[in-house]
Amino acid sequence: MIEIKQLQYFVVCANLSSFSRAADVLYTSQANVSKVIKSLEKEMGCVLFVRKNRGVELTERGKQVYRYASCVIDNMQRMTDSFRMRKEEELLLSWNPSSWLAAVFADFYQENEMSNVGVHIMSVSTEEMMGRVASGQDEIGFCYLLEEQLPLFQYRLDRNKLEFLELKRTELVLYFGAGKAAGASDEDFSMEKVNLVQCYEDEFTMGSHADFSAERKETLGGAKVAVITNSDYVMNRLLQRTDLGNISGAYLNSEDESAQYTRVSLRDQTKPVVFGCMQRTGEKQSFWAEKFLDFVRKRMDAQV
Repeated sequence: MIEIKQLQYFVVCANLSSFSRAADVLYTSQANVSKVIKSLEKEMGCVLFVRKNRGVELTERGKQVYRYASCVIDNMQRMTDSFRMRKEEELLLSWNPSSWLAAVFADFYQENEMSNVGVHIMSVSTEEMMGRVASGQDEIGFCYLLEEQLPLFQYRLDRNKLEFLELKRTELVLYFGAGKAAGASDEDFSMEKVNLVQCYEDEFTMGSHADFSAERKETLGGAKVAVITNSDYVMNRLLQRTDLGNISGAYLNSEDESAQYTRVSLRDQTKPVVFGCMQRTGEKQSFWAEKFLDFVRKRMDAQV
């Protein structure tokens, strides 16, 4: 029977193309690495590596085994991560990069007694969020998408046995910081002058689909994505210090920290940006997930 240890050694050796370097990473001897790989080859009934003077190289059969072994190791890591926090309770969340959600959660944590709660928050793309929620790594995930993306989004949700709770709709906005592009608020405004910083790039990236500005009577095709990041902090720093812009949804309530930025409304006064959360279909939310979702709803309705 194939053991996890054998697959771990095999994957590390394949990644490093060296038994000796793998031995250093695995805190063992090269002789032991060779022994484990030989036992795996015997179990598989095939040669996995070609031994060369300067390392090793996967055989064609080895490449096939590597694809499967990598999946096994990755899934084991995900399982380990999901059970890493062994406290009395857990709150497992993910969301698209959002300074608004970060601020809301900070207030939520401060207002509630959560010393015995293991909290795990990941800032991820919408596609990655689907995988995390479907696999149980996260209980709920908050995301933003455009109205026209809903049919594809719903199809992907159904395939992953997920459901989506729409919470609010808002405007599509082009933001600039202190170093905004020349002419951003003038009549001669041109998207060809605009470089963007966007969070992630997948099928649900707003910058890739926000292709018409009714107010400006032009396409956004001239805008170029110069920086892609998974960090809302990096995005905000770039908006504050450079001439980069960002296409995203308007703030979800009146506590508008984005007031520091120049704002260009896209698509007139429509509200094509959908904000909501996904969860596994038919699954009851935990106490803390339900409590946080209720807190988000109340914050969206807050007026200051």
